[in-house]
Parts: sequence; C-alpha cells; structure tokens
Amino acid sequence: MRLASVGVILLGLALLAVMSGCSHESRDWHAAQAADTIEAYEEFVKEHPASTRTSDAHARVTELTEERDWQRATAADTADAYRQFLSAHPQAKSAQEARIRIENFGLSGAAAGTASGPAAPSAVGSPAAATAPAAAPHPPAAEPAASGTGTGYGVQLGAYSTQAQAQSQWKRVAALYKKELRGAVSDIERGKSSSGRHVYRLKAKVESEARARALCAQLKKHAQPCVVVPLAMR
Repeated sequence: MRLASVGVILLGLALLAVMSGCSHESRDWHAAQAADTIEAYEEFVKEHPASTRTSDAHARVTELTEERDWQRATAADTADAYRQFLSAHPQAKSAQEARIRIENFGLSGAAAGTASGPAAPSAVGSPAAATAPAAAPHPPAAEPAASGTGTGYGVQLGAYSTQAQAQSQWKRVAALYKKELRGAVSDIERGKSSSGRHVYRLKAKVESEARARALCAQLKKHAQPCVVVPLAMR
C-alpha cells in the first residue's frame, strides 16, 4: 500500500510539473504575441526551443524583420538602400517594389524620393509578370503605345526586357483594372538598366500628379505594383 501511495504521489507530481510547464509556455507565448517584437519572439524560442509554437515564432520574426528593413530602406530612399533590402530579402512582398524604385533613379535623373509613392510590391523584369497572358480585351481609353510625348506624371507598372513583354503586361493590367485606369494611356519608355541592358518601362500616363497618386493608391489596394513617376519630354 505504501509503495502504491508513493507511486500515486510521484505520478501526481509529474502531472503537476507538466501542467505547470504548459502553463508557463502558454503564458510566455501570449506575452510574445502581445509585445509582437523580434526580441519577444526570439526570447520565446530561447526559453522554449522544443515548443510546437517555435515555427510560428520564427515565421513572425521573419515578417517583422522584413517590415523593419523595408522601413529603413524607404526612409533612406536610395538605390543602395533598396539593393541592400533585396540582398537580404529577395522573396519579400516588397522585393518587386524595391526593384522598380531602383529603376526610377535612372528616370530623367530624378531621385526615387521625388516622385515615388508609398511602399508596395512591383516588378522589374519579373518572369512571372513578363509572361503573364492577357486576361481580357483592351479596356476603353487605354491603348498601348511604344513611347510617350510631352511632360506630366504617370504610374510605372514595371520594366521589361522587351517591348512585347511590356505591351503584354499592359493588356493584362488594363483588362483587370478597367475602372481604375479609365482615361489613362499606356506609355512604354525604352531605357537602360544600371547594368547597361535595355529595358522597357511600362507606365500609365495621366493628366496630373494628383491623378497619378490617386491611381497608384487604388492599384495598390489590389496588390498591383506601381510607383508614381514624372514623365520626361521625349
């Protein structure tokens, strides 16, 4: 009887220890979520390396790190800052936006900070975007053009290695966002990338800077890459 009693007591103590450990882990996890910082999640992983929540903690650390580095890049707003961001986060949700902002530094000698809007994803030479098939016929008042004339503002949608790729992307975007792009005209500018390769920059030309910023804001709500840019006389 005594041995049985001892066994029951030991079993009870073991169960209490397990329950206490689970309670401690749960409390630390909720604390990390409440803080929602890189340091808080890293501390949780350090304290509970075998927890089933460690993968969630690592994933959140990755997201927060990308957000922090993107904020730093946009605050600096230089080509080097965006290149550093791409080097650290080539698959980040803002990676394509970083590429298009780098491209914009070569537009008429203008810095990205002069004409760029809020951060959002974009595409420069992206294979997926370049090869995307046309989703529907051309929308009204939005025919592609090989080059633009005059001055004003536009919304850059990407940069591609061939004019055909830029035109194909215009068809796709114009079909998807007929309402948003109403009145906009395609403008495809031939230029050179920082590496010296020819690129074709696709833009939606509009009548004013205010219209360009409003259009880009609308497109970003649909996760469509865009950056507001000035259009140079050609």
